[in-house]
Amino acid sequence: MTISIKGFDHGNRGAGIRNHQLILPTVVCSTHVSRRIATEVGAVTFAHQHGCGIIGDDVAGIDNFFVSLADHPNVSSVLAVGLGCETIQSQELAAKLLSRNKSTQYRIIQESGGVEGTVAAGVKAARELSQAFPSASATVTKLRVGLDLGRTVESAAALEQLLKDQGCEVVVAHSESSSAETFSKLSQENVHVIISFPSESQPASGFPLIPVINVASSGVLHQAIRGDFDIDENALLSGIVKLLTDVAAGTETVAEKSKSGEIRAPRVVRSA
Repeated sequence: MTISIKGFDHGNRGAGIRNHQLILPTVVCSTHVSRRIATEVGAVTFAHQHGCGIIGDDVAGIDNFFVSLADHPNVSSVLAVGLGCETIQSQELAAKLLSRNKSTQYRIIQESGGVEGTVAAGVKAARELSQAFPSASATVTKLRVGLDLGRTVESAAALEQLLKDQGCEVVVAHSESSSAETFSKLSQENVHVIISFPSESQPASGFPLIPVINVASSGVLHQAIRGDFDIDENALLSGIVKLLTDVAAGTETVAEKSKSGEIRAPRVVRSA
């Protein structure tokens, strides 16, 4: 048996299981404006603490991380929103994105009439992108699944083999400190969906561009907030194929419904 999903053709980005327009704030200072634009047009965005006050390898590292987010197969088009005086410049980032896919525009707050002017200009640009680059249907011939192992999972090897038997590609990552950091690493691997096993001291969490299926342990915390999880670990091997198929076909995970989660860019220099 092979999981075959009708998804979305996103050109150079590949076929995705979600049709997300991304409003990408290139700096912490533009996250509020990006949120207002995204809310108005039904797009996705995220808050973060990056883009300015960074030095050394983090300048190129975070810039490349943002490029990888915008280049994800679950993303249809991208509007980059910057302030104008930050380290990572939105026009430079947009130029990198345009070299890969033309469904990209950018707006700069200091050049677009401030907050209100940028919101209006951003909404207009986002709608133009949606009209100019509609997503056609496409078959996702090989679902790429990320496994976030934040705790010891006895059935991990059996789960990986089960997914491979279903025709999936599997990328395994171990959470070193938090699932948020692991999600960012898995996003750079272009996984379509993540199955997360947070540690028993961590709650369920999500990622704006990628559906996250959270698996509850039998621990006290997870069972106390069981409604935040999608499936129990003891039911995983019997229920994951149907759940994964449904999510890949468009059914929202609990984290997607609650819009929970964050994006944490990988850092190597502990600058401000």
